[in-house]
Amino acid sequence: MKKFFITATDTGAGKTVVTFVLGVLLKAKGYKVGVIKPVQCAGDDAQWLKRCLKLDDDIRVINPFWAPEPLSPHLAMRRAKMKFDFKRVQGALKELEAKYDIVVIEGAGGLMVPLNAEAINNRPYYNADLARDLGARVIIVSRLGLGTINHTLLTVNQAKAYGLKIQGIIFSDARGRSKSLPERTNPSEIEKLSKIKVLGVVPYIKTFKLTDVLRQCKKIDLDF
Repeated sequence: MKKFFITATDTGAGKTVVTFVLGVLLKAKGYKVGVIKPVQCAGDDAQWLKRCLKLDDDIRVINPFWAPEPLSPHLAMRRAKMKFDFKRVQGALKELEAKYDIVVIEGAGGLMVPLNAEAINNRPYYNADLARDLGARVIIVSRLGLGTINHTLLTVNQAKAYGLKIQGIIFSDARGRSKSLPERTNPSEIEKLSKIKVLGVVPYIKTFKLTDVLRQCKKIDLDF
């Protein structure tokens, strides 16, 4: 059973779409694929993934923690009078592990987003801690545009500092704008600078029909 933790370089990079795309592509290759979004602050991403990937798991397993405000998880859950509990996430993941060949875990933001500002072992608990404690390999979702070299290399370095194993980097065209020089060259430059494999680019997707997704994303490297 394989586990992949989807993290992002910054807000709006396209984690949920990449999670969906990976689910579609892996299922097309014959794998049984489950999804878990341990923490969600506002929105319906987990419900959307459940519906679009035709998952029959209870939404409380797919999304153990949901807070109503679009804030950093530590603040959103504090305001909702909730407290992050790793054992609850671990239990949900174990349930999915018993059922699927691969589980894709979508993090709430980037690696250094705090899930709990209260001290655990004398410091806050971050997404990077969650990825490490779940034993998942990390896939970094990066934007294509200007500035992404800095954001991506910082994320790679932080993942390495935590001892996380990086499966690769996926670029996401979340806005569908025309491609200037940075958008055309950033993937190859970042692969060269980071020495981390670029798995591909998820293009801007207008419709989420499975046939369209399979056709548009067939070049994503799934040699896991």
